[in-house]
Amino acid sequence: MSVPARPPEGDHPPSAQRQEGRPVSALAIVTGAGSGIGEALSARLVERGDTVLAIGRRPAPLQALAERHRGRVETLALDVGAEDAPQRVLAALGGRAPARVVHNAGVLAPAGPLTEVERADFTAHLQTNLLAPLFLTQALLPVLAPGARILHISSGAAHHPLAGWGPYCVSKSALHMLYQCWREELRERGILVGSARPGVVDTPMQAQIRKLAEADFPDVEAFRQLKANGQLATPDTVARFLCWLLFDADAARFSERENDIRDAALAPLWQNA
Repeated sequence: MSVPARPPEGDHPPSAQRQEGRPVSALAIVTGAGSGIGEALSARLVERGDTVLAIGRRPAPLQALAERHRGRVETLALDVGAEDAPQRVLAALGGRAPARVVHNAGVLAPAGPLTEVERADFTAHLQTNLLAPLFLTQALLPVLAPGARILHISSGAAHHPLAGWGPYCVSKSALHMLYQCWREELRERGILVGSARPGVVDTPMQAQIRKLAEADFPDVEAFRQLKANGQLATPDTVARFLCWLLFDADAARFSERENDIRDAALAPLWQNA
């Protein structure tokens, strides 16, 4: 198989190009698309002209998303951590070439002291948060569109340890290194790999966090106060930021370092996009 040339710095992803005055429709894959950031991002991608393959564990919210965007959202209900998940995604593509892949699916559990973590629970956690992005990207590489963009959804927990979040901190830290390794390995293929920190967002995972006992997560009260004080970002705000990265940011901005939604230098770029 021929290897596409690396796009020049500043080039935009495939669907940013235009044909006969209209945007060229492209295919995007979003995992964890049934709620929160994934749901909002899927809607924003449709607005930008993409068809979205929305992947999640629960069929009902995926179907509701598809009904809101008839003909533009396809659904695939599966556990991304399952060993056969990459092959099922490839089968759903039916030979089409995705231009964007967003590894958004993630779990928090098990929360609590590392002294009490069960091996099976930790393994299941890593299957979703780390192995799923690794092996889905691996499977997709032969079929990605030239200049495709792969985006990892990161977290502050990748860079700052939190008592009670051992598995989550470890998996997100490893995901951050995975992004950097993929970036170096795929640099000459014209496939861009990026990582984005969405901040603290009003999602179902945040609701789970606020229900944790202080004995399991000593910082839980701080997260409860963020909700009480209206300091959580909305999933749609984050989706706007991610769409800017996927469509408008140049190649160097997208891939050379992790992009944080709270970076004041970036705000004028994505908020006005």
